[in-house]
Amino acid sequence: MIVDVHVHLGELNKHFQKWWMDELYSGFPNVPDRNVRYREDPLEGLMEDLDTAGVDVACVMASDHRRPYPYGSGSSYTPNDYVAECVRRYPDRLVGVCSFDPLRDPCEARRELERCVREWDMRALKLYPTYDHFDPRDERIFPIYEKAIELDLPVHFHMGYTGTINAPMKYQFPHLLDEVGIRFPEMKVIVAHMGFPWVDECLCLLMKHRHWYADIAYWGAFPPEFLIEMMKKFDYLCGYHRLLYGSENPWTATFTKEVLNLNHIAEEKGIKFKIGEEDMRKIMGENARKLYRI
Repeated sequence: MIVDVHVHLGELNKHFQKWWMDELYSGFPNVPDRNVRYREDPLEGLMEDLDTAGVDVACVMASDHRRPYPYGSGSSYTPNDYVAECVRRYPDRLVGVCSFDPLRDPCEARRELERCVREWDMRALKLYPTYDHFDPRDERIFPIYEKAIELDLPVHFHMGYTGTINAPMKYQFPHLLDEVGIRFPEMKVIVAHMGFPWVDECLCLLMKHRHWYADIAYWGAFPPEFLIEMMKKFDYLCGYHRLLYGSENPWTATFTKEVLNLNHIAEEKGIKFKIGEEDMRKIMGENARKLYRI
């Protein structure tokens, strides 16, 4: 089973604006046709991408980035209800990941988290510190962490670079999560994007917090040599049992093939690297299947 743990949904001019997506991708030289995000029926388009990639199950994420932007600017907001409806249409292929801005209304956010799990069986929470302008160590958010632990829900944190202009870099560093792990040792955490470019910080976090995970979403934007070198470090320091395959749009249709072919790519480029079939199965689905109860 192949599980993609990092995919976004949403409709152009309803859930996000073109200017927002243009900023998001501005810093990456290797971006496939971004029109895949502007399709008339994004859900059906996503299902086509998953079929092309050979992905069996995808974790689809909500988001709410309204608060940091001026009223009427139309930033990015993909509601939990929308994600839940998409999952309802493809219950065997999609797993819901809820989200909210934790500082928009912390008390309501806690209630929303429980609603998403009880009513819609969402399997994880995604938080976006840099997009929503918050420090994950902010004590106002702690009740949300407590609720996630109570619900046995893993929590994704977007960590690392984004090209979005209004996303402060001071909230992008993986080390911000260390105090969260100290205060909430039972919480299951997924560090998204390996915290690129602060990959070594992410590795140190996972060395210290031995039940945490990281995903490789967005790494399709980089030359495969970047991914190979990172994975060599990850295997040595953390073990592949805590690495998760994720693509991130618009690499959903293409990144799977690259990852599955890493041994061949390394050989072609003269890089000393080899990953066994069992470890590849862990990364591509087995780890996620256990974590998300798929």
